[in-house]
Amino acid sequence: MPSGFLAYVGCYTTAERHAHGDGINVYHVDETLTTWRHLQNMPTHDNPSFLSLDRSGHYLCAVHGDRNHISSYAIDPRTGLIEHRSGVECGGQNPVHLAFDTANRFIVIPNYADGTLTSVSFDAATGILSTVTSSETLPGERGPHRLEQHCSHPHGVTFDPAERFVYVPDKGLDRIFVFRFHEGHLQCVSNVPTREGAGPRHIAFHPAKPYAYVINELDCTVTYYRHNRETGELTPQQTVLALPEHYTGNGRGAEIALSPDETSVLVSLRGADILSVLSIDDDTGTLLLTQSIDSGGKTPRFFSVVASASTILVAHETSDTIGRVALTAQGLDIAGIQHCVKVASPSCIVLKPAPDEPDRNI
Repeated sequence: MPSGFLAYVGCYTTAERHAHGDGINVYHVDETLTTWRHLQNMPTHDNPSFLSLDRSGHYLCAVHGDRNHISSYAIDPRTGLIEHRSGVECGGQNPVHLAFDTANRFIVIPNYADGTLTSVSFDAATGILSTVTSSETLPGERGPHRLEQHCSHPHGVTFDPAERFVYVPDKGLDRIFVFRFHEGHLQCVSNVPTREGAGPRHIAFHPAKPYAYVINELDCTVTYYRHNRETGELTPQQTVLALPEHYTGNGRGAEIALSPDETSVLVSLRGADILSVLSIDDDTGTLLLTQSIDSGGKTPRFFSVVASASTILVAHETSDTIGRVALTAQGLDIAGIQHCVKVASPSCIVLKPAPDEPDRNI
């Protein structure tokens, strides 16, 4: 059986972000996700803020927040260590997310600062990135928030379960754009307006039912949409506050995912530093906020659901920690977040199974 996991942690690095990370850190993590052994620090360009494995699991790619490029790294199959393979300009400013297409030949990237969606070619045999193959500017009227909605700000890119369409929540325009993607070329087919001032950030799809859920950054809500898998259309059904009733402070929606058993939506909220669980009505798709707990640190920017361990890992950007919390049949373990490891300014965690016999002398 695999000997635990390899964890790749991207970190913010620049003073303008008030950050003090040092690139990408690689860890070996045991099966229970409690023991983290540091294997490598890979110095990188500034702010490797979002990471993703390619579809083969042989390469790791990072977009560099506040900059204009993307990098690729080869993963040693014996040790899990990474080696820089290539880097190119991504065709926009402040890339914040990325997704590989079905053929593993292209990467789609939302660029937050200049309101563009671009794609870059990727050689799955070598891990080499090359040219920008498509670029689309996202049009529309800006939202009402005077500081955070002065222009288009796409923040996520996600393929639907059938991988027919690409969905791009735009925080600045209060819209979700829907694209077709074929052979490296983007074609916008529709866009869906959200509530004014919501600031849609990321989207998660139910794998088996026609349900899609969006975390709205600015008003800390989750919106449920019916998803037409044939046309790509999203039809709004419900918006639910993801903060507990007693909370009266500020907050910002951050990450969203479905629970491993597909019965709940999980979200993190920065500022409030809360993790919330919203149960899904299996027949209708509607949501009910059932639980909120302290995230165990400051600024839970990202979390990763580890289905095999019934656990989520939380990257606390400001308190420089990664925590873990168990998922039970009742939701998040009421014992709360357990500290795993100290790492500076973490922004993303990617896991893959470790080799059967990882080199213990690294």
